[in-house]
Amino acid sequence: MGWFIHHVNIEAHDVPQSVAFYRDVLGLKQGEWNYPEGAELGLGADQLAVFGTYNRGIHIVHPDAAFQKRHGLLHNPTVGGHFAINVPDAEAVKQRLQTAGHLVSDAGTYAMAGVRQLYVWDPFYNLVEINAIVDETGGPGPANGEAHAKRIEREGWHLHHINIDAHRVATASQFYASLIGLTEGEWQAPPDCPIADITGNREALVLFGNDDNRGLHVVRPQPDFAKRNNLDHNPTIGGHFAIQVDNLDAVAKRLDDAGLIYSDAGCYAMAGLRQLYVYDPSMNLVEINGSI
Repeated sequence: MGWFIHHVNIEAHDVPQSVAFYRDVLGLKQGEWNYPEGAELGLGADQLAVFGTYNRGIHIVHPDAAFQKRHGLLHNPTVGGHFAINVPDAEAVKQRLQTAGHLVSDAGTYAMAGVRQLYVWDPFYNLVEINAIVDETGGPGPANGEAHAKRIEREGWHLHHINIDAHRVATASQFYASLIGLTEGEWQAPPDCPIADITGNREALVLFGNDDNRGLHVVRPQPDFAKRNNLDHNPTIGGHFAIQVDNLDAVAKRLDDAGLIYSDAGCYAMAGLRQLYVYDPSMNLVEINGSI
């Protein structure tokens, strides 16, 4: 099935401050939001920003408590953050979700040009957007139907994965497999992986995506994970997203120059990748990866 992670939406108390972090420290180039014709979201430049093209990539939004009421939704996508999965047939997914008793907000094509958007909570109240490209203004889909086909953005970066926590991984995995229509992949761990008890345990971690670990990671929260792995950040709690960049050393230097605390985990969980973790200005956990 030709699905892919379309974007991650992160909440920011100060959007311009967050824009400066992603632009000047992580080295990404700010994009332009593509609205549908006649759209009226009521969000200014100090409330919404995007990194990526065709509205794909990273969305930074200021929380708006009245957003869902203004747009007649059951969910508020500006509060708490969420991620979006693009599927070929959003209507079929909507029907499966509603038949299973899930509340679905069908926003139609209201915020992004050429993209229909649905919102739903998964079993552990991670807010998920299910969207579908409905016309060419929404950008190209996967050329060959590949699951989570790689899209390289300007400056050579790409959205690598979304990591969500679930206290019962099997329950969450069943939701994404049977209702959203995703297929599990095989985790690729490095040799002598220090967290093999997790990467080899479907009760602790499941991957939906490709054989290079791109896609959606569902993980069981583990309070002692950071301590066991000598990290200042715990990537198993609260969720995070990961981007992959061409020059991870350059990003690490800019983090050092900015005086930011980050965890350099090395190549400890995913074959061929070195991983850094850092909080952005609004305390969203970000993973930055580089090939080794």
